[in-house]
Amino acid sequence: MLRRKSSSQFGQVLVIFAFAFIAIIMMLALLFDGARALVLRRQMQDASDAAALAGANVIQGLSPKQCSATVGPPPGAPVAAVTAAAKASVAANLPGYSQSNVIVMCVADPLMLNQGVSVRLADNSPTFFGSIFGGGPLSVATDSSAVNGNNLQNNYSVVMLDPSNLAWPNGQRGCPSFSLSGGPTAEFDSAIYIDSSCTAANGGAFSTNGNSASLTMGSGASIRIVGEYKPQALTITPAPLEHQSVKANPLAWLSAPPVSTLKVQSNNKLVIGQGNNSSTVVLEPGVYKGGIQLKNQSIAYLHPGIYVMDGGGLQVGAGQKVYALPASKNSTTDATWATDCIASSCGILLYNTGTAGNGAGAMDQISIGAQATFKVRSYNPDPAADSTKLATDVAYHNETYRHLLIWQSASPVPASNYVQPVLELSGGGSVFMAGTVYAPSAKVRMGGNSGGSGGDSVDLTLQFITWELELYGNSSFHFRYSADEFPTLLDYGLIE
Repeated sequence: MLRRKSSSQFGQVLVIFAFAFIAIIMMLALLFDGARALVLRRQMQDASDAAALAGANVIQGLSPKQCSATVGPPPGAPVAAVTAAAKASVAANLPGYSQSNVIVMCVADPLMLNQGVSVRLADNSPTFFGSIFGGGPLSVATDSSAVNGNNLQNNYSVVMLDPSNLAWPNGQRGCPSFSLSGGPTAEFDSAIYIDSSCTAANGGAFSTNGNSASLTMGSGASIRIVGEYKPQALTITPAPLEHQSVKANPLAWLSAPPVSTLKVQSNNKLVIGQGNNSSTVVLEPGVYKGGIQLKNQSIAYLHPGIYVMDGGGLQVGAGQKVYALPASKNSTTDATWATDCIASSCGILLYNTGTAGNGAGAMDQISIGAQATFKVRSYNPDPAADSTKLATDVAYHNETYRHLLIWQSASPVPASNYVQPVLELSGGGSVFMAGTVYAPSAKVRMGGNSGGSGGDSVDLTLQFITWELELYGNSSFHFRYSADEFPTLLDYGLIE
């Protein structure tokens, strides 16, 4: 009986061991074979990431600058140079990998503007323990996407940079940073970002004052506020989003124009229209020490290039006219200006700088008064469209300033005891402006009857990157977004 009992127990142990051994083999298959598959996937992911970047690197050197020659959406197959760059990268990082398994595509997302490259790799990871149970190789696949160009997800019409300064005096606290006063009607095609963290209790980072206005956002656009919105009677569609992330200054990398080396056109404030007389002048780009002021019914024609207001600002009052013109023309009329001044040959940058305080060289306003005529396009640095010169009479062109229209220096920076001059853009008689207004330390006010004496609607292709912004009065604006009129802010890197 003892021998039969011992044999029975031994048989049970064998059965238990057999099942345990199977479980151990299965665990080894999971650990060993799975680990091999994970290692392969990591290698393939690194290779596909590098390949997507290699393909994207080619885009900005193409003509046109896009992944596919066929415009979508979705875009067509990548051009040969993009595919070749991606496959060469895979060959370098995964020697022996079959090129037929490298799938190169253009990112189908329309917000990528045909400037994204996607790479897919697929392979089989062999198994050892798993094959004991009849399991075949493990399928491994990776997808990587990279962009090298404009990304519409980052487009915007307004960025307000005032962060909120509750210890500063009233009017300088950033509460609000963006405001609408009176009865303006405004439509923005693209997003609005407001960095002020002011709460509604402190006046709001975004506020309205009046009940006869409206603010409408374009399709897919929104208002994103770091702080809070202080609602009143104004209708806003869609409703602003609160407690959002800060939008960093997208042009913080820009270096100021080399004022000290540019050609000086005037050593003292240039007053056009002295006494009771009206004057018509043709101005050349360069440095105007003391700024420029128009009086009476004077007219100024500005040849293309960079105009530096080195203290004194620019003042254009009622009845006065400023037109940007190509270097080949010295006059125009309201009826012919649109054809006389086209973007490829006509563009200016007004750069406002100066010191703090009220003394000589102090920064002053750029002011376009009510009922002034102001028709200008943004800076074009192409040699045929830029007359800017250095003091040595050598031509000066700077691609990084392309599409900037008005730029007020960030220095002197705002403080509890100092505020920069406000940019007043209230021309109403006849206004055309296209480009970016960049005033990282100053407030911009736009209003009055800027759409005309009756408050008629006016379309402006303007983008604002400023400390603060106020729309006021009885104006009616449609701020259009055009990637061809604003500084190109390239996105680069992996997006998947």
